[in-house]
Amino acid sequence: MGQRVLVLIAGFVLLAGPVWGESVAEFYKGKTLRIVVGLGPGGATDTNARLISHVLSRHIPGNPRIIVQNKPGGGSMLAANTVYNNEPQDGTVLAAISSALVAQQARGEKGVRFDARKFQWVASAFDSSAMCAIRTDAGVNDFAEAMKTKKRLTFSAFSKGGLSHLEPVIFNAVFGTNLKAITGYPSGGAQRLAVKNGEVNGFCTTFQTVKSTEIGMFEGDAKCCKVMIIAGNQKIDHRLAKGVPIAELLAKELGKSESDIAMLRVLNATNRISIVQTFGPGVPKDRVQALRDAYEKSYKDPDLLKLARKAGMDLKPKRGEQVQEIVNELLSMPKSVLTKMKELISKS
Repeated sequence: MGQRVLVLIAGFVLLAGPVWGESVAEFYKGKTLRIVVGLGPGGATDTNARLISHVLSRHIPGNPRIIVQNKPGGGSMLAANTVYNNEPQDGTVLAAISSALVAQQARGEKGVRFDARKFQWVASAFDSSAMCAIRTDAGVNDFAEAMKTKKRLTFSAFSKGGLSHLEPVIFNAVFGTNLKAITGYPSGGAQRLAVKNGEVNGFCTTFQTVKSTEIGMFEGDAKCCKVMIIAGNQKIDHRLAKGVPIAELLAKELGKSESDIAMLRVLNATNRISIVQTFGPGVPKDRVQALRDAYEKSYKDPDLLKLARKAGMDLKPKRGEQVQEIVNELLSMPKSVLTKMKELISKS
């Protein structure tokens, strides 16, 4: 009798298989995929999400509708926490967030309610270097003068511990500059508007952002700024970077400590996966894989490339598997370095 019951149950399972084993295309057909952008409109993260939304659906099985929702707060911490903990874990909600959040987890910052190891990373948009720029009327001509002046130079930033805040803090510690990050700006657009309006002396972002969305701040009739330093480890072949010091190379040239250089490496690592898109931890693996494939195809799509060229974006995407490797690298940074960074942030 028991065996007959088991056989009947097995038969029902097989009959129900096509429903229970719903394909990716069947799941997404007629659905809406929401991309939750962790920063306000006008910045590179928002611009990238809106560009890719034009082509993404055609590369996802089932061709769902794509919408972009801005949820700024905490340098994209709010969006990351929400998608990880409160949004559906079925593949209908993606987060577009800052990779700086990974370093914030590594340092044990307050407010982190996710584990970056368990996020299911889909893609990143750029492999870039961070940089800081300053107004031409700020009273310093280059970074060498910034290292010597006693004048406090103010910089717009998102949130405490985020990249636009961390760069001035680390440069002060390593190079003796007197930069003050003013936090609370909800987006890259707002951050740069503060510079244009003269509220602050400068800002920090990625070199990719400057090339794509704000070249007019550095060239032409509206020019107001110049690139002061690049926070990477390799020289950049671009006219805006001519003669601009590279942070890690300058630190070595000046005989800075290994601890100082390691902090600069943390800054650089986060920008190797600039503008990341991720699912929460509970999304089925086949849907994660389908979106990784879809993003990879979207970043090669002729229509997207045309839009990117028009926007001045030099896309250098990575698949989720590559993003995960760098995430693991960041979370494995020496504790002594991370502790020192945390102390500097708390004192800033």
